[in-house]
Amino acid sequence: MTLTRRTAIRRGLLRSTAATLAAAALPGPSRAQQDWPSRPIRFVTGDAAGGPLDTRLRELLTPVAARLGAQTIVDNKPGAASQISHQFIVTQPADGYTVLLANATMAIFPTLYRKLPYSPLRDFTPVAFGGLSPIGLAIPASHPARTYAEWTAWARTQKGKLNYGSVGNGAVGHLYGFQLGEELGLEATHVPYKTVAQFLPDLGAGIVHFAMLDLLSLRAFMQKGDLRVLAITGDERAPFVADIPTFAELGLRGYDRMGWSAYYVRAGTPQPIVERLSAAINEVNATPEWTARRLGLWSLWKPLTPDALRQRIVADTEAWGALIRKTGVYAD
Repeated sequence: MTLTRRTAIRRGLLRSTAATLAAAALPGPSRAQQDWPSRPIRFVTGDAAGGPLDTRLRELLTPVAARLGAQTIVDNKPGAASQISHQFIVTQPADGYTVLLANATMAIFPTLYRKLPYSPLRDFTPVAFGGLSPIGLAIPASHPARTYAEWTAWARTQKGKLNYGSVGNGAVGHLYGFQLGEELGLEATHVPYKTVAQFLPDLGAGIVHFAMLDLLSLRAFMQKGDLRVLAITGDERAPFVADIPTFAELGLRGYDRMGWSAYYVRAGTPQPIVERLSAAINEVNATPEWTARRLGLWSLWKPLTPDALRQRIVADTEAWGALIRKTGVYAD
């Protein structure tokens, strides 16, 4: 073999090897991504076992697991206003095997806690919407007012005498209650409770004069006739309380945000895994069975892609942040 031919063959082999290495370097799904899920997926919630979020999560995961072809496990980590569950996710690998179900506190905490040890926007990737619940202005059913206009006319005569309750400083009910009181000039006093179970009986008894709380929590007391809701947040009336107007209908702005829950994974989780997990959860939520079940629980839902969900969370974070700064109430 001549030197020229040997050189040509060597150069051909080098080019072939280089092409192979270059192809291997091109972005593409890794073996781990292709095999996902190959072991059980853990769903973490800050809700205690038997709580409303926990119960719905366990029911939803049966069909979700079937779609993913993997076993699912619920891991309850209550405490510290759900921060324990949030922080746990940050310590786990970004591999799609640990999923967080969290509520709207993820949009409130970044401002409420100035020393928050994690960033909901930086450290988490939104996956799918869990559900929506309008926030209602609730008063004792014994109060003579039947409409928002009647109640506000009375409330303005009670300047400095009224109080409103919530499940803690910085909670949605605290922030919305402050906003409403400020707009009406009520100079109302905030009364924080530790749990809804402690709070709602006092509201029904008139010890607390009004509250802004999600309909999911208010439902049982409304159905028993202990509470009356005069208006709800959101862009349109809810089908399960179609006779109750929205704040927007009544001419008030800034009451579009609702209570919600969403699924997250740790930031850095491969996008194909995020999209597959999102699709499985959305497919189950879109079934007629789950549509009917949510309506029975007074819960709403809409399909959102991970990117659209992130945009919504960013918008809520900015809106709640502005209101927290206005109240001047921080948790640390």
